[in-house]
Amino acid sequence: MPASRILGFFTGKSKSRPIWLNWRSSKEFIIATVSFGIFVDILLYSIVVPVLPFALVSRARVTEDSVQGWISIMLAVYGAGLLVASPIFGYIADHTKYRRSPFLWGLILLAASTAMFLVGNSIPVLVVARLIQGMSGGCIWVVGLALVIDTVPANEQAQSMGFVSIGLTAGSSLGPLLGGVIYDKAGYTAVFILAFAVIGFDIIMRLLVIEKAAAKQWMPEPSAPDADGANLEDQKPEDKKANPQENIREAMLKNRDAATVLRKESRVPAIILLLKSPRTLNSLFITVMLGSIFTAFDAVLPLRVKYVFHFNSTAAGLIFLAIIIPTLVAPLCGKISDKYGPRWLVVTAFFVCLPLFILLRLPQRPVAGHIALLCALLFCIGFVISASMPGAMSEISISVVEFEKESPGIFGEKGAFAQAYALFNIAWSLGSVVGPLLGGFLNKAIGWNSMVLLFGFLCLLTSFVTIWYTGGKITKDDLPWSYVKPSDRVKPGDVALDALPGSSSGSSDEKTSTSKAGGNVESTRLESAVEPGSPEPVEIDSIRAVDAKTT
Repeated sequence: MPASRILGFFTGKSKSRPIWLNWRSSKEFIIATVSFGIFVDILLYSIVVPVLPFALVSRARVTEDSVQGWISIMLAVYGAGLLVASPIFGYIADHTKYRRSPFLWGLILLAASTAMFLVGNSIPVLVVARLIQGMSGGCIWVVGLALVIDTVPANEQAQSMGFVSIGLTAGSSLGPLLGGVIYDKAGYTAVFILAFAVIGFDIIMRLLVIEKAAAKQWMPEPSAPDADGANLEDQKPEDKKANPQENIREAMLKNRDAATVLRKESRVPAIILLLKSPRTLNSLFITVMLGSIFTAFDAVLPLRVKYVFHFNSTAAGLIFLAIIIPTLVAPLCGKISDKYGPRWLVVTAFFVCLPLFILLRLPQRPVAGHIALLCALLFCIGFVISASMPGAMSEISISVVEFEKESPGIFGEKGAFAQAYALFNIAWSLGSVVGPLLGGFLNKAIGWNSMVLLFGFLCLLTSFVTIWYTGGKITKDDLPWSYVKPSDRVKPGDVALDALPGSSSGSSDEKTSTSKAGGNVESTRLESAVEPGSPEPVEIDSIRAVDAKTT
């Protein structure tokens, strides 16, 4: 095979149709690649956590009493790298033709940091390695999540984020376990042999990816208009239904009014503009809380099971499986969130955390029943966190589209998904820092029982705060006793986006109607017959209108 063909195979940049194009550009493969990439990033971040205290002493010749200080510095350095890199890579990804190149840059940074950890035997080298590792995390998360949103249909966003969240939780929980066991059994070098093995597999997957925008040049063109002269200008608004395969931004652009005046792209970065959106701020707050709850266990759970149940390091690591296993339900919960909206799933999840955290006070003795109770409670907490995470992640992209509908063109040609997920990345990282620090401090200062009680009430507070803007500003249609699915709500003057999250995939004659007087028309099945010159369609079949009389 010529070298140019080999290069074209891996880059997707060839004049001829790349081999396995449909598979390499499929949403399933791209979601799997991004999920695995995030898994690798989090795994390599956390796999060195149990190793660093020993490496600092044996390799960097740090004194025992200075180890804790240097570990804290490395944690801060990682956060600094991520904080700086996330908005930069978000801006680059939103202003380049394809996202594939910056997606690969993150992997190069990750490999470089891993190599520095392997050979590093001084404090400066290890600190720089942690800094570069933070920068790679900023790139992989931001570009990867934006790539998923570019790829998946608008009504499958939360479900797709559910698959991504599995990689996140699995990497953060398996990393310390694998790092500790491998270092104990095979030594320092063996830890990084595993790291390079997963990086190698990640490289292959990323090189095989052909993103949707690039694949279009080899895909068949949409069917031409019928020979009877029908064209786009002749289409009625109700005929401009979103293609089920369009992503959320494509659906929004397709349904934009032809008379819409586009604003000039703002000079203010989107990452700043989005902070004006209450919906964005709400989703970021949820993300901080989820990150705090999930990572707080990293700091306090191993010590708790060691003290109460006399577990060794391996058993303490295995207890985290109780939190990891329920993350497998995340895609299903994401699908529910796509169909019905994320509000009540997220709010209920945080509300249920209150009794679960309170019940964590009960396991007190090293007997099988108490161990089983702890595992069951951790399983339930893992379940509710996994249930709320996909909806919170998809809210980020939906808030971007909502902002752009209010100010068309403000984010430029490609939108601002990558910059929005830079905010998500920063929020999750903030939670990942706050959670262990707060959990560790409270556990030492006031004890386990008071700590879990306080975390429970924080979850209760979160459920009350987030009810207002999760899924958009709350209306009477969102209340449980008068709930109307998002797909059955149409505001006056709006064109319904059938593909937006929460919409149902019913038949084309299922619509909702709103009277000119602003009356509320509830879920209907109708057919419209438009008389020439008539201002409104004649509605056939039964509908129930409330206060629909014009004055």
